Amino acid sequence: MAAVEKSRIEWMDVLRGTSIILVVFNHAILFASSSPLGAPEVAWVLNTIFSPVRMPLMVFLSGLLVGGSLARGPRAYVTGKVRRVLWPYIVWSIIALALLYGFGIREGIVGGVTDHTVTAWDLLLPLYDPVEHLWFLYDLFLFYMIALVTPRVPPLWIAAGALVAAALVPDFGMRRFFLLLVFFMIGVWFSQHVGALERTLARRWVVWACAALALATVAAAAVGVGLRYTALSAPFAAGGIGIAIVIARRFGSARMLRPLRAVGRDSLVYYIVHWWPASAGVALGALTGNAWIALAVGFVFGLGAGVVMVHLLRILPALDLLFAWPARRSGTVAQSSGTFSISDGRPTP
Repeated sequence: MAAVEKSRIEWMDVLRGTSIILVVFNHAILFASSSPLGAPEVAWVLNTIFSPVRMPLMVFLSGLLVGGSLARGPRAYVTGKVRRVLWPYIVWSIIALALLYGFGIREGIVGGVTDHTVTAWDLLLPLYDPVEHLWFLYDLFLFYMIALVTPRVPPLWIAAGALVAAALVPDFGMRRFFLLLVFFMIGVWFSQHVGALERTLARRWVVWACAALALATVAAAAVGVGLRYTALSAPFAAGGIGIAIVIARRFGSARMLRPLRAVGRDSLVYYIVHWWPASAGVALGALTGNAWIALAVGFVFGLGAGVVMVHLLRILPALDLLFAWPARRSGTVAQSSGTFSISDGRPTP
C-alpha cells in the first residue's frame, strides 16, 4: 500500500476512534445523570463542547467513502450496506428488544424496569422507532440509500434541502436526521471531487475560520448555550470537523495514537456494544457515592466492552455474524472481523 493511502486511512481511523470515545463519554454522562448522584458539572460542560461535532463527524467520514463504494455499482453498493449496516441493526435490535421486554432493561441498566406488556406492535418497533442507541445505524442506512441518487442529483442540493428541513421540523428525531444528512452529503460531495477536501483545508483563511468557530463552540458551552442537533449548530460543527481533520492529518500516524486508530478500525463494534456495559458501570460506580467514580467506571466499562468484543471476534470468528452478514466467497477470502467499521468501503490494509 502506498504511503499516501496508509496516511489517509490512519487519519480517518483516528477521527473515527475519537468520535467513538466521545460517544461513550456522552452516554456515560447521560447514564450518570439518571442516577441519584447526577453527572459532574465539569463533565457536562466538556460534553456540551463536543456535542455539535461528535455525530456530524461520524457521518461526514462515512460520506467521504461513498463515491468509491458507488463506483463498484449499485448492486454491490446496496449489498454491502445491507450486510454491514442493516444486518447488525436488525440483530442488535432483537437483542435490545429482548433486554427491554424480557428483562425490563430500559435506557440501559440505570433506566429502570418496565412493566409494559409486549404486543405485536412492539416487535415491529425497529421498523419505525429504533431502540436505544441503534438509531444511528437506522439513520446511517437510510443515508446510504439516499446516496444512490447522488450520481444524478448533486449531494449539495440534498444537503441544502436537509438543512432547511432541520431548521423547520419540530420533532427532535427528525431534526437530528436531517442535520446529520447535511454532513453525510457534504462528505459524499467531497468523495466525488478527489482532492477537494485537501485543497479546501490548505487555504489558510478556511483553517482560521474553522478555528474561530471551534472556539465559539467552547464559549457557547461555557455560558450554557446548547448547540446540539439544530440548524444553528451546522457552522459550528463544520468548523470543528475542519479543525479535527487538519489535526488528524498532521498527527494521525503518531505511535501514541495507535490505540485510537484501533478503536477507529472497529468503530461499529465499539459503538454497538458499549451501551449496556456503560450503563452497568455507572450503576456500579454510583455505589461508591462519588459522581466522578460513577462516570469513570461507566466510561471504562463501555470502552472496555468494545475491547473485549474485538478480541473475541478474532478468536471466535462465528461471532462475526453479530456485526455483518457473511460475504459470498468468490475465490477470495472474506474479510475478517478486524475490518469492520461504520463507514463501509474503507480500503483494508
